[in-house]
Amino acid sequence: MQEAAASTSAIEQRDIDVLNPLFWRRLNLDDGLRQRLSELPGTKNLANLALRANALSDVRGKLVKGLLPSPAAEWPDEPFRSAFLASLNKMEMPRFTRRHPQLLDPLLKQMLTLIHDFEAKMEELAEQQQQQEQQQQQESPMQQPQAGQQSEDQESRSGADGGEPDWEEMSQEQLEEMMERQGQSQAQGGKQMEISLEEQKGSSAQDSDQQEQAEQDAKMEEAIAKAAEELIDKFEEQWKPAMENLEEAEAVFDDLDELMEGPVGYDMSHAVWHNAGWQEMKDLRKKLENLKELRELIKKLGRASGKGPKRRAPQEVEARSARRGVIRSSLQPEETAGLTRSGDLSRMLPFEAHLLAAGWPRDSADGEPQEGNRAARRLHMVRRAERGLMSYDRTGWLEDEPCKPTGRLEYRPAAELGPVIVCLDTSGSMAGARETVAKAVALEAMRGAHRQQRACYLYAFSGPQDVKELELKVDTASLLELLNFMRYSFGGGTDVDRPLELSLDRLEQRDWSQADILMVTDGEIAPPSEDVLKRLEVARKDLGLEVHGLLVGRSDTSPAMEQVCDHINVFKSWNAVGASRYDYQY
Repeated sequence: MQEAAASTSAIEQRDIDVLNPLFWRRLNLDDGLRQRLSELPGTKNLANLALRANALSDVRGKLVKGLLPSPAAEWPDEPFRSAFLASLNKMEMPRFTRRHPQLLDPLLKQMLTLIHDFEAKMEELAEQQQQQEQQQQQESPMQQPQAGQQSEDQESRSGADGGEPDWEEMSQEQLEEMMERQGQSQAQGGKQMEISLEEQKGSSAQDSDQQEQAEQDAKMEEAIAKAAEELIDKFEEQWKPAMENLEEAEAVFDDLDELMEGPVGYDMSHAVWHNAGWQEMKDLRKKLENLKELRELIKKLGRASGKGPKRRAPQEVEARSARRGVIRSSLQPEETAGLTRSGDLSRMLPFEAHLLAAGWPRDSADGEPQEGNRAARRLHMVRRAERGLMSYDRTGWLEDEPCKPTGRLEYRPAAELGPVIVCLDTSGSMAGARETVAKAVALEAMRGAHRQQRACYLYAFSGPQDVKELELKVDTASLLELLNFMRYSFGGGTDVDRPLELSLDRLEQRDWSQADILMVTDGEIAPPSEDVLKRLEVARKDLGLEVHGLLVGRSDTSPAMEQVCDHINVFKSWNAVGASRYDYQY
């Protein structure tokens, strides 16, 4: 471990800078990723660092294209590489990184952190195995087998010809000598048997050592595989819920750039990606697919621009990637507004057709064909190519198109798609199915305002002075507040004075002067104070304010709602929220 630490610490920043700066620029790796690469326990030298930097750059390049990195890469080491790629595939990470490149840097940094822990664990296990081997060698040194001694050949033949001895001719002394030699031969045979047994024991001990080494290697591989599995499980525990919630955010909102940007880019650890309110939002989103009346109601609110009665308002022209509005376009030929120049033959004035007719061949007085006026025909063709033909200006208004104001005023439709202020009743009588509808209104107001690029503000009210304010923007702070709001249960009394006062105060601000108010309640509210009613009348007269009411849970209007609202809508799509009539009627 000390040698590894020394070799790692030897790769300092000045050593990294020795590599060609063009090398790092080509790999598109920032300083943070470079430093993490150099601090890995397995990064021993500059050549090793360059190899790993190339491999990391390849991973980045594949993910940004929506592809899974190659499993045949030289780095990271197995079994971590296969487990990590399988985890990326299971979470469909390439799909997210292609749509949201802001995910790449946090993901690569997390990958390097896991590799650091994995390589450190491998070195720790290798050191433990080496210590165990040294300890075993000290406790039970391997015994070397002794060399066997060769026995002398038994002299069992007595004749020169090697035949059987002649027992009858042997003297007593010769017989005793032969018997003595046979006894010595048997003794030597016993010794050889003992030596053979010792050799077998030595061979058995060697086989046992090899088997023990194989078992240790298997345990080592199992421990490494377990370490990789634990790290990948930890990685999935952190990223999988965030990716599921990110997928839900994609389904709810069209543009997530503000959610993906931060001081350090995408912050996977932020509370917004691990909030339990995403499940509530997912359920509401599915219900909103069948709640067309809510979408239509939200769309009517505001007086910035949109199809409706015409009035003098700022002119708007087409501008891609800008907010939505209403623009004049010849793609919607509804009326003749005057004269203009174009290349459209169907709208050109008659005198433009005169040039075209003068260029055609015609018959002379003697019946012979006469060539037309080439100059007139060419002039017409040039004017048409340059879109310079005098034509009738037949245009109309295209709705919900990207546009920007020019600063000039014109007489144009300007009735919808302005700022929205929602006053939401969260009293105890709104519990149950009514609460589901109220939260669905808040979500649709936020989603519709974001899609149409307009402001939206929510006042959730219950008892006196009990008002919670939420600015419904698609950023991390606002979304976190909305997710927490989705988890709350409604309760308390009902007082409409304070939310209406706050709404009227907001209307006095320049950015909110063209907002409309939506009051969502079950109708069980007390009449507002005289001061609030007077302020509402002034706002209607001076600003053109309209107050829309949405009744949930009853079909008859109350006197208080009639005093406050200009338009009253009754919610009817109860089947879409999974409620029966007994769930929402008194």
